[in-house]
Amino acid sequence: MSARREGLIVLIASFAGHAGNYLFYLIAARMVSPGEFAAISAMISFGTIVQMPVNGIQVATARDVAVLRASGTPGELSGYLRRLGRRMGVVSLGIAIALSGLSPLLADRLNIGAAQPLVFAALWMAWTALLLVVTGVAQGAERFRYVAFALAGPLGALRPLLLPVFVLIAGMSGSMLAMLAAAVVGLAVMLPPVVRDMKVPPTTPPAMPSTVVTMIGLLAFSSLTNVDLLVAQATLPEIERAHYAGAVLLGKVALFAPSALAMVLLPRAAAALERGERADGLVLKTMGLTAVSGLAVALGLWLVPTSLLTATFGPAYGASKPLLAPLALVMTAAAVLWVHLMFAIAKKSKLMIAGLVGTALAHWALLWFLHDSAWHIILASGIAIGAALVAIEVGSSDGVVRMALTHRRSTRETATV
Repeated sequence: MSARREGLIVLIASFAGHAGNYLFYLIAARMVSPGEFAAISAMISFGTIVQMPVNGIQVATARDVAVLRASGTPGELSGYLRRLGRRMGVVSLGIAIALSGLSPLLADRLNIGAAQPLVFAALWMAWTALLLVVTGVAQGAERFRYVAFALAGPLGALRPLLLPVFVLIAGMSGSMLAMLAAAVVGLAVMLPPVVRDMKVPPTTPPAMPSTVVTMIGLLAFSSLTNVDLLVAQATLPEIERAHYAGAVLLGKVALFAPSALAMVLLPRAAAALERGERADGLVLKTMGLTAVSGLAVALGLWLVPTSLLTATFGPAYGASKPLLAPLALVMTAAAVLWVHLMFAIAKKSKLMIAGLVGTALAHWALLWFLHDSAWHIILASGIAIGAALVAIEVGSSDGVVRMALTHRRSTRETATV
C-alpha cells in the first residue's frame, strides 16, 4: 500500500476518532453540569499529560520496530517485544498505584470535588498506556489498518457508545469508566498480531537509542499543548472554565486530527534513514498536509455559527465561539511542530528534544503572568509555540525552507544522473 493511501486511511481514522471524542464531550456536556463537564475535561487533559511519556515509549517503539524490520531479524524483534512487554507491565501497574494514591490531592488541586473519579481515571490511564504501546508496535510494523482501528475505535468512537450507560450508573465517575472499558476492548483487538511476533524464538536485540530521551521530548510537547487547560481549570472562574473547556474541545482538533499523519511519517522516515536514504520529501509532504488540515479546521470553526455551538452544548457555551479559531490556529502551529519532533526522533536527534524542553519551561513562565483570562492563556501558548517554530527555521537544517531547498537540489541531481 502506498504511503499516500496509508496516510489517508490514518487521517480519516483520526478525524473519525476525534468525531467520536467530540460526541463523547457532547454527551457528557448534556448529562452533567457545566462544573462537572469542566472537571471531566481537566481529568482527560491531566491524563493526556501523564500518558505523553508513554506516547514517548509508543513513538520509540514504532521507530525501533521499523528499524528492526529494515535491518534486523524476526528473532531480534521477538526479543525486543518480550522485553518491552515486561517493562510496560511494570509501568502500567505503577501508573495505577501512584495516581490512585494521589487522587485526594489531585481532586483538591484540580477542583474535581471527590477522589473516586480520579481513581477510575488512574485505571483508564494504566490500560491506555498498554494500548498506546501496542499501537506503536503496529505503527512500526506498518500495520496501518490496526493503527486506524485504534484511532477510530478505542481512542475515539467507542467511548461515546459506552458513556451514557456508565454515566447513568456512576455519574461523573462513569466518564472515566467508559474510557477504561474502551481501552480494554482496544487492547483485546490489537494484541494478537503482537503475540504472533513474540512467538518467534527470541534472540538478543541490538542496542537502541534511549527511550527516556523520547519520553522527555513528548512530555515537553504534551505540557506545551495541554497545560493550558489545567491552568484554566485552576485559575479561571467556574463559568470561564467551562467556556475554555468547550473551546479546547473543538480548537484542539486542529492539532490532534492532522498530527496522526506523523504516525505514517515516523516509521517510513526511520526505515529510510536506516537504509541511508533521505526523508526530506516525505517530511515536507507530511508537514504541508498537516498545515492545510489544521487551517481547514480553523476556518471551519471561524465560520461555524454560534447558534450551532449553543444548540450542541447548551446556551452556557456560546461564549466559547470567539476563542475557537484563534485556538485552532495556535494548535495548527503545534501540529507542524509535532511533525518536526517526529522527524527528530526518527533521526535520533537530541537537540530538538532539548529545545522543546526549553520551550515548555518558557510556556510555564508565560502562563505565570498570562492566566487572568482565556485570551491570555491562548496568547501564552501562541507565543511559546510560534517562537519554537521560528527557532527551528533560523537555527536548524530541518527548517522548512532549508529542507525544501535541499530536497529540490537532490531531486535535480537525481534527474541529472
